[in-house]
Amino acid sequence: MFEKIITTLSNPILFYADKEGHAVFRNFNWFGNCGCSYDLQLSKIEVGKVLEYRFDIEKHLKIAYWLVPIIIYLIFIHTRLSFWNLLVAEFFWILIIGILRAVCAYVYSDFLIKNFGQYKVVDFVPHMPKEKWQFYRRDFYNKIILIGIVIVLFFAPAFALQYGLKLCSTSHKKHAKVAMTISEIYNAFYPKTSDSYDLIAYVKYAKHDYKGALDAYKTSLEMSGKHFSQKDLSKFANLLFLEKKISSPEDAVVLFDDYATRKNMTVLEQSKMLWMKSIFSIENNMPDSIVADYDSLLESLSPKDMKNRFYITSDKAYILYLMKDYENA
Repeated sequence: MFEKIITTLSNPILFYADKEGHAVFRNFNWFGNCGCSYDLQLSKIEVGKVLEYRFDIEKHLKIAYWLVPIIIYLIFIHTRLSFWNLLVAEFFWILIIGILRAVCAYVYSDFLIKNFGQYKVVDFVPHMPKEKWQFYRRDFYNKIILIGIVIVLFFAPAFALQYGLKLCSTSHKKHAKVAMTISEIYNAFYPKTSDSYDLIAYVKYAKHDYKGALDAYKTSLEMSGKHFSQKDLSKFANLLFLEKKISSPEDAVVLFDDYATRKNMTVLEQSKMLWMKSIFSIENNMPDSIVADYDSLLESLSPKDMKNRFYITSDKAYILYLMKDYENA
């Protein structure tokens, strides 16, 4: 099967006359039954007219071969970088190209029927020496390798840009303007990841663009999916800090809760998040719901989960101490 696909794709022949002298034109179907056979002996002028028409169709199709993946890629880089989204992008690429080829096949078939009448559908298998087939295959493989090299060369600068952005953001002497320029170049050409948005958020914060930094952290959390990691702790802390800076502590807690509910967390991770939220609430004189949150978390534990119950109760006791509720602490 794979052998047949490679043979079909690598074959550049568009017309041949079979052993009986029947004229066989190649249609735009990708694999089997792509030959349009006529029980006719056509002149070179007639064949040339048909092939010239096909070249005109193919000229537009070749533009689509480049334009469609570029458009899909430019859309893809603004979505979450994941294997699933990559599959979706590839699906739409194949679907659109398949539809375009089907349209071309219909137009070409209509042209053939108008000029020579109804044709017989056959496999397009021109009779050629084995050496010729091998030559076409080598040429096809060379094109694949060349495309691969072009793709590698296109993505190679992405790693350099990421390194440069990280260097500008984390070095002792900050280079906010340079980092912003690098991030704009990266965002224009390459898929964004959760880590790249973390760096963008830092750069925007350094330039006092607090709204932009907050949006970048939101996007970073959204792109990281439902899985909770240790990196998310600093992102949630920055959500509280930035939302408070541009709005209010109350709005910051609401935003924190909204994004926290989107994550799948273990009991220990929930306790860390609750600790962070509680400290923030105490610092901003909003202690009302803290005890209720700890009670709710403790109630969700299994009676046998004594280890987590001990840690969470200890945290609650210290939080009560900070709230100056010494008796309950």
